[in-house]
Order: sequence, then C-alpha cells, then structure tokens
Amino acid sequence: MVCLSSKLSEKGDTINSQNTQTEFRYVDGRRFHNLKSAVYSLPNDDDESDRLHMQHFLIRYIWQNNFSAPIEHILNDPNTKILDVGYPLINVFGLDISPNQAVTIKPKNFTFIKANVLEGIPFEDDTFDYVFQRYLLGGYTKEKWPDAINEIVRVLKPGGFLEIMEPSMLHNVGPATNRLCETGQLENIREEIRECRHGTNSSDADLKFSKAAIDNLIDLYSCWKPFLSKLMQISSEEYDELIKISEKELFEYDTYFYQVRVYANKIVNSNNE
Repeated sequence: MVCLSSKLSEKGDTINSQNTQTEFRYVDGRRFHNLKSAVYSLPNDDDESDRLHMQHFLIRYIWQNNFSAPIEHILNDPNTKILDVGYPLINVFGLDISPNQAVTIKPKNFTFIKANVLEGIPFEDDTFDYVFQRYLLGGYTKEKWPDAINEIVRVLKPGGFLEIMEPSMLHNVGPATNRLCETGQLENIREEIRECRHGTNSSDADLKFSKAAIDNLIDLYSCWKPFLSKLMQISSEEYDELIKISEKELFEYDTYFYQVRVYANKIVNSNNE
C-alpha cells in the first residue's frame, strides 16, 4: 500500500510492517513470497518490478489517463489523502496523478505501508478521499473479496471515490495460448498458487496486442512457469517452447482482452447505515 497526502496521521506514518521479518522462497531463480497466508502468486524480484513498470505505462497509454473517477477537483487540494491498495508500483501511479512535478524518487508526502487488507488497513474510518486498486484479482480468494471491499470502503471518506481495475480473459487465442490460458485459469490453479477467478463489469477498454503488450504477457506466463509446467506435466524446455509459439499466435490470431475500470462514490445515509 502507498498513501499520497500532505498530512498523514501519526499512526499511518509509523506503521511500516506487521512483521519485521519477511520470508521468501526461490524457484528457478525467481523470488516469491513464502508466507503461509500469502495468496499472491507472482514473483517479487527486480524482473517483476520491471514488468510491472512496463504494465503501468501500457495501461496509461490504453486509457490515455491514470484514472476514470472524477477526482480532478481534489488533486490540487493539499489536504487530499489517496490510498493505493496492493499495487506494488503506486509510486509510479502516485507520481503520475500528482499535480506537482516530482523532484525525488519518493516525495515527502508518500508513505509506504506493508499490511494485509484482510487483517485490517491500518487507518481510521473515513480517512481517504480516493482509494485505488488495480490487478488484485489473484490477491484475494473469491470468498474474501467482499471482506476486502468492505475494509476499503471503511477507510474511504463519505463522498470519496473508490476505483478498481481488472482485466478480462483473452479472446481470439490460438492453440498454444489456449493451452496456457486453460491451465492458468485461476480456479484451476487454486491449490498451487491460491488464486481466484475475477468477476465482470461493463465499463472497459479494448486492448489489441502491441509488441510491448505481448512482451508483458509473455513475461507474465514466464513468472508462472514453476506452477503451470507442473500442472501441465511438461518439462521446462517444453514450457519455454509453448511460450514461443504463443507469442507468435498473439499476433496471428489478433488476440485481445478488456481492461475493466469501475468507480463508485461513497454515500452514507442519514441513519449512518
């Protein structure tokens, strides 16, 4: 999580982690979380950070903006407080939406906090004017999504905006790509990497695959190699060859998927219910 604000509470400033010791495991040279409670399946190393940076700028290019919620009027208010839940590159997102040109990698009004949403966001009720969450379809199990949303809404101010963005499944896929998709469908690999299938919404942007987008998707499948190759019962070399074929298919079949953004305004009725 990252908070963007000129005035954060002392509680928010001082909480950095609920556990000072973070454990990792290494698979095929990639670093992953090794906590029993963790459901996030992707690596947390430098290569994954680079992929996420590229993904961020691709998303911004697709939408030609960083957000869809009508929050322009609050961005210039020095008292505005923004929370990005889960996404590891909120620093990039935050710098992009900041009305002022950043002069440091971590501006003074940014605070990075390590916390588990399902165990409680470490802020009081009604703290933030805008809460943003992106690509956490695999961050919570299907059953825990309502709990996560309720916790996010709790820290959102009345009148504030919550915005969520997730991708659809791939459309127009070739045989190799379909094989990867079918094996990688989140319900099918729940026991291996504890993911869940996402829901659907109506507001979206169509993404046809450019070279950069294809590279990003191929890197994603590479991240899942330790899990998918095991589920598919194929060797490391066979998996690499399957990815090469899939890369060609994404162009040949004109593969695409939808980027779905949903935002909502928090309204509290007179009965405070």
